[in-house]
Amino acid sequence: MRYKQTVAPTLNALHLDEVKAHAGVDGYDDYDNLLATLRDRATEAVGKRCGRQIMSATYTGTMDGFPAEILIDKVPVTEITTVAYTDDAGDAQTLTPVTEFQTDLSTFDGVARIKPAYGTTFPTTLSGTYGAVVVTFKAGYLTAAAVPDTIKHEINMLIAHWFAQREGVVVGSISSNIPAGLEMLSSLNDTGAYQ
Repeated sequence: MRYKQTVAPTLNALHLDEVKAHAGVDGYDDYDNLLATLRDRATEAVGKRCGRQIMSATYTGTMDGFPAEILIDKVPVTEITTVAYTDDAGDAQTLTPVTEFQTDLSTFDGVARIKPAYGTTFPTTLSGTYGAVVVTFKAGYLTAAAVPDTIKHEINMLIAHWFAQREGVVVGSISSNIPAGLEMLSSLNDTGAYQ
């Protein structure tokens, strides 16, 4: 499945005051814009690194036809909005929840699943059509309080590192690897093959 974010998150996993306190600049407003930008980039980077959508966003996922079961690994999936397709006559159609398909969102840290409703099969799509099936869904934590603390800590560590090291190369210093701490935190939230 190919994913495209259609509605970006409107909430943040960390309040700017939390970021400022972790970066050691609480009480100063001079860096607010920079820290807010770093927070957005770090949240995106951590989400990609551990295979999660951190804050709630809307996505479309496209496939060329229906498999036996649709798997959505952009976790955590909170809602399947629509399952639409181009039928074998070339017309746009939308499946009806419950009567035509069923969903399993119960494994909050695992993949979401969509299967045909009991006793039915998915319909035939127009042959040779790219993106004949389009699933619209919401993924991500609904509130900052729902985001695991290890993810918040990883985001804060990355922001603080980027804030302290604003250039791509540090001259005159022996390199030390803070990613080891980030790798440890990422492994706790990874939704990859090792779960």
